[in-house]
Amino acid sequence: MSPVDSIEIVVASTSGRVALIRVHGRLDAETAPALLDRCAAIQANGQNLVLSLAGVTFLGSSGVGALLALVEQFQEQAGQVHFVALSQAARAVVDLLDLEPYMPIHATEEEGLRALER
Repeated sequence: MSPVDSIEIVVASTSGRVALIRVHGRLDAETAPALLDRCAAIQANGQNLVLSLAGVTFLGSSGVGALLALVEQFQEQAGQVHFVALSQAARAVVDLLDLEPYMPIHATEEEGLRALER
């Protein structure tokens, strides 16, 4: 299975200063670069990002690194990334590593979008 087969990254909406991306599949060393590339285009447009992790089936250390890198990259350009609808697999890793202080997390896509549209 190639990396592109094990992850699906869908730009669900872009309105104004906020873009919503939904991630489905494995977020690991093979797939994290694809996520970073896709999000770089959002950042280049000067938009904030809502990243839905509802479809993430596995979150490896490289995936965690990519998520934290996104937070840092967007902040460097006065932008924000909010994470929403964490799958059970993603939630387990976030809780285990106590990442919530570093990652704004919301229960639903709507909550994340509202937080960034203010």
